[in-house]
Amino acid sequence: MLKCCLWMLKNTIYISCRTLFLNFVTLRLIKYVMNFIKRIDLKRTTLHCLYWIFFLLLYFSDKTHDEDSSTFIFVYSFKITVQAAAAYGLIYWIIPETLNKKRHFLFLILALGWLYIVFAFLEILKCFYLEPKFPTFFSDWPGHNMSVPGRLTSLTLIVTEFSFITYPVIILGFISFSRKQQRFLKLEEEKRSIELKVLKNQLNPHFLFNTLNNLYALTLKKDDKAPEVIAKLSEILDFVLYRCNEDYVSIEKEITLIENYIALEKLRYSENRLDILFTKDIQQSNKISPLIILTFIENAFKHGVINETKKATIRLNLESRQKQIIFSIENTKPQNGFNGISDKSKIGLENVTKQLDLLYPKKHQLEIEETEGFYRVKLCLKNQNG
Repeated sequence: MLKCCLWMLKNTIYISCRTLFLNFVTLRLIKYVMNFIKRIDLKRTTLHCLYWIFFLLLYFSDKTHDEDSSTFIFVYSFKITVQAAAAYGLIYWIIPETLNKKRHFLFLILALGWLYIVFAFLEILKCFYLEPKFPTFFSDWPGHNMSVPGRLTSLTLIVTEFSFITYPVIILGFISFSRKQQRFLKLEEEKRSIELKVLKNQLNPHFLFNTLNNLYALTLKKDDKAPEVIAKLSEILDFVLYRCNEDYVSIEKEITLIENYIALEKLRYSENRLDILFTKDIQQSNKISPLIILTFIENAFKHGVINETKKATIRLNLESRQKQIIFSIENTKPQNGFNGISDKSKIGLENVTKQLDLLYPKKHQLEIEETEGFYRVKLCLKNQNG
């Protein structure tokens, strides 16, 4: 009686544990399937299905009149499934694990190995299932009368089947590569836009800070020119706040900004302190990145005029031609030892250099020359139409 009770208890525990285990596995499987279904991109899956259906129709269009349509579709459905297996194994497993990591030799070995496995599976499937089921359909196919080992070692059959398996794979691989390149270029463009926005957000306050300092100096002296400075500053602020969000503006708008800035600075200095000349040669209206030029002009005033005890000289020239914009500026350097470039000015120059790399990649040339008496900058930009 005791043994019977123990056996029943043991059996009950076993059944309960098995039921719990099966329920656990079933729930995990259902959860995995549900998560897999959620991750499925229906649009992408539909496009892939249409891609393989297209190849099935392409093969079907080459069918002879003697071949039965239903048999043809049945057989080639298996062959296309094998092609799809080869394609997705290469594109989503072998290439990411080898070629993307620059393991070229390993890629070659695994790719050939994978294609051979797919080829072997196809030949075994044909030999043991498709050919016995449809003997007439395969009567004139290459290797029909060969054994499985003979098929798997026949170089002619391997080359023939490899070419059949790989050509839709190559097309799908090219499409996949193009999509990845488009995503990469889109990410790079977004990264470039974000970086450029950050640089402009640094550069614009830098410019405004210097201009407000000029206004502050005049108000301290209770200069009558202060109202005129405010008027010029408002025009400059309008440009900086509302125009600088664009990557490029017309050269005429940039010239207006430069002239307003020069007029603003000239109000601070008498003719005995400053000799400045701005020449222009606008043969064609081009686009230019806003504030690119102004940073160099700011530095010329800050380091060529403010610390100069005698008369400072600044020469600016701007040319806009059919294929390029050329800007040059030259300013004298103070001979009293106060001619070093501050950290703030270096920030402005660094930001401009980064903006040039982003907006004019391989389309600009910046030359900076410094001597004991002069500081020269020449900037050449290739034409930006827009």
